[in-house]
Amino acid sequence: MDTQQKPEKKALAGMSDEDIVRLIDTLQPDDAARLLRKLPAKRRGAINARIAGGRRAEIARLTDYSEEVAGGLMNSRYADLQPRTRCSDAVRQLVAEDAAETIYVAFVVDADHRLIGRVGLRDLLRAPKEALVEDIMTRQVEALRVDASAEDAARQVAQSGRTVLPVVDAQDRLIGIISYDDAYNQLEEEASEDMERFAAVTGETQPDYLNVPVWKDFARRAPWIFGLAVAGLLAGYVVHVYENALDALVILALYMPMVADTGGNVGTQTSGLLIRSIATGHVTVGSGLRVLGREVRIALMLAAMLFAFALLKVLFISNSADVPEGLTLHMIAFAIGVAIAVQVVVSAIIGAVLPLFALTIRQDPAIMAGPALTTIVDTTGLLMYFMITTTILGI
Repeated sequence: MDTQQKPEKKALAGMSDEDIVRLIDTLQPDDAARLLRKLPAKRRGAINARIAGGRRAEIARLTDYSEEVAGGLMNSRYADLQPRTRCSDAVRQLVAEDAAETIYVAFVVDADHRLIGRVGLRDLLRAPKEALVEDIMTRQVEALRVDASAEDAARQVAQSGRTVLPVVDAQDRLIGIISYDDAYNQLEEEASEDMERFAAVTGETQPDYLNVPVWKDFARRAPWIFGLAVAGLLAGYVVHVYENALDALVILALYMPMVADTGGNVGTQTSGLLIRSIATGHVTVGSGLRVLGREVRIALMLAAMLFAFALLKVLFISNSADVPEGLTLHMIAFAIGVAIAVQVVVSAIIGAVLPLFALTIRQDPAIMAGPALTTIVDTTGLLMYFMITTTILGI
């Protein structure tokens, strides 16, 4: 995140105090507080002195929180209602509200400002005019603790499906809200930081792609590519070992490209989706078993589909004249279908494991997992293809 903030800090350094004060006057308190945090302490104090008293105190309450916790992400301008307010009066109160970040969601608080419910403007408009807010409000409210980590709070907002979530203190008093937009921006910054870590062979952040020296980029890629090229010799060895099987049943060679392509496609798709989820913080090393369980279930469904496709392709496209005595086209179709189905499941597992392994050892998945995936899937695919088909067909 520090890397991302450097251009912003440089831009602020080129602005006068008056320009920064004018900019702050146009911002919501949470955005103003985040801007002030980027300034050196001495300059921050000078600019604070130029901000109007009431607004200065509002912003200061937010700057007291670290940007690493939910309090540093929240906005102190929200709409709140009392439970005994009539719905018609509540609508007028919200419509007249011009400071809150949103009036479409209001939070209900008691006399001590403790959070007790939430209600939408649409619900208030639909309710009978004489009904009370407490009669229609939702009492089970998902809330964020002010001292929760900013990343966890942002992820909770993003996963909640709500436009805003309330932030409460240790006494459950409402002190702010975090909007979906602010949460999304936070997660985007975290994802950028994660991707910068992925790009670092040593675990330190690196310059952008075009700013990395060509020789340095070569040096971090070359070991993987060379090592995997050596490992790729195994694929040729597998074909050599099963050369007699190919001589006995030429039809097996016709479906080798299909096995390799299918395994590669499944593995690449799984790996790509997982790397994106890791970057956005939805998947961590700790959730590895859940990821594997999910990918295996999806892979089994894909395997069933591709088994049927391979079976029908062999039966209706292959020439029965190429089938040796003692075997039938149905037997061959079944063997090839099983081999491809197994390859799909194994490729999905490999595609899930490699990005998690790269994250564990602090390597870039695009540099390590991508090339390794191709080599491993091709080699294991051919090995399983020949092992399964020769075992089933007895050749």
